[in-house]
Amino acid sequence: MLYKKAILGLAKRIFKITSSEGCVPLEFNGPAGLYIHIPFCADNCGFCPYNKIIYDRDLAARYPDAVEMEFQLQKLRSFESLYIGGGTPSLDLELLETVLSRLRESISGEIALELHPADATPGNLDRIKHMGVNFVSVGIQSFEDNTLRSMDRKRQDSEISKKAMREVMNCGFDFVDVDLIFDFQLNREKTLADFQTAMDYAPGQISVYPMMRFTGTSYSGTRHNPRLELEILEALKNKAAESGYTRDTLWTFRKKEATHRYSSVSREFFLGLGTSASSFNGREFRTNTFSLGEYFASLEMGRLPAKRVISMKRLTASLYYSFWSLYGGSLNLAKTDRLFGRYNPGLKTILAFAVLFGYLKKKDNRLVPTDKGFSELHEIEEGLTYEFIDRIWSELREDASRDSQSASSSAR
Repeated sequence: MLYKKAILGLAKRIFKITSSEGCVPLEFNGPAGLYIHIPFCADNCGFCPYNKIIYDRDLAARYPDAVEMEFQLQKLRSFESLYIGGGTPSLDLELLETVLSRLRESISGEIALELHPADATPGNLDRIKHMGVNFVSVGIQSFEDNTLRSMDRKRQDSEISKKAMREVMNCGFDFVDVDLIFDFQLNREKTLADFQTAMDYAPGQISVYPMMRFTGTSYSGTRHNPRLELEILEALKNKAAESGYTRDTLWTFRKKEATHRYSSVSREFFLGLGTSASSFNGREFRTNTFSLGEYFASLEMGRLPAKRVISMKRLTASLYYSFWSLYGGSLNLAKTDRLFGRYNPGLKTILAFAVLFGYLKKKDNRLVPTDKGFSELHEIEEGLTYEFIDRIWSELREDASRDSQSASSSAR
C-alpha cells in the first residue's frame, strides 16, 4: 500500500499534462507500432469511455483522407505492427478497406482489428481477412444477457456473442483475443462463467478488464472494490491453469503454447493516427483532439492534431516505459539501460525497492512481477488511469463538445 501511494505520488509530481497547438512530427529512435482510431459507432454504449461518434456516412467518407494526411505529416514510414481500434472499426468495411489499402505496405508485422460481435458475419470476416487483417480482438464483454444490459451494451446479446465466437474461430485468423469485462456488480460466479465460456472456444488470448469508471460513462462516480477485483483475478488465474492458459500480462491470459500476443496497449513505442489517438516515442506522450471537425480542419491546414502532451525527461520516460513493460509481463534491464542510460539512479532505486518488497523478481536479465506485484500493479494502473488518462480524455471531450456547439451556432 505504501509503495503504491509513493509511486502514484511521484507520478503526480513529475508527469505534467500541457495543452498543445502545432506539434512537430515525432522522432523515433527505433521500431514502433502504429495505432489508428476509427471513432464511428452505430450507437453509444453506456460503459464505453473511448472517443466515439454516431455513424455519419459523409463524415466517414472523409476520414481515410484525413488519416492519410496525418500520416504524411509524420516522418516515420515503417511500423512493426498496426492495431485498429475505436469506436467500432468493423462497422464500415469500406472505410476500413480504404485506410488499409493506403497504409498496409508500411506494416511488417501483424494487422490487428477490434471487432464488434454483431459485425462478425461470415461475409464480413472473409472480407476483413482479405484486407490483410490477421489478428482480431472480439469485444464480447460478457456472454450473459443481464450483464450486457447492465453495461448498456448495444447491438449484442448472448446469442450474438456465441455466434460471433463460432464464426471468428472458424475463419482462420492467425490470432484471436477475446475481451471480457468484470461484471459491474463484481459477481465472481458470472465472471468465472464468462471466462470459462471464452476458454471453451479456445482463442489464443483472453483479456479480462475491470469495469473502469471513466468520466462521462454510465459508471462515472461509482467506486472500485480492489479487494474483490483481486480475488476475482486470482480465481481467473487458477481456472486458466486448469484449461491450459497462463497469466501473461496484468489483465490477460494466453494459451501456454501460443506464440503471439494481442497487445494494443503495451507496445513499447507507437504512433497514433485519428481522433483521440495517442503516441509515445520515449520522450513525449501526446493525444489528438477528440473533435472530428477540429481533426479535419487541422489537417487541411497542414497541422498535426495533437492537443495534450506530456513531455518527459529521462526518469519520467523510463518510469513510463518500465510500468508498461511490467504490465506486459517483464522488464528487460539491458534494453532499459540502452534506451535510457545505465546511470539512472531514480529508476534503479524504485525498482530495487520493488524487488525488496517482493513485488518484482529477477529472472535472467529481466524483472518480472510476482503475484503480489501483479496485485500492486492492478491498483497502480487504476490510479494512473484516473489521474492522467481520464483527465486528458475528459478535457478533450469537453473541448470537442464546445467545438460542436460552436459549429451548430454558426450553422444557425
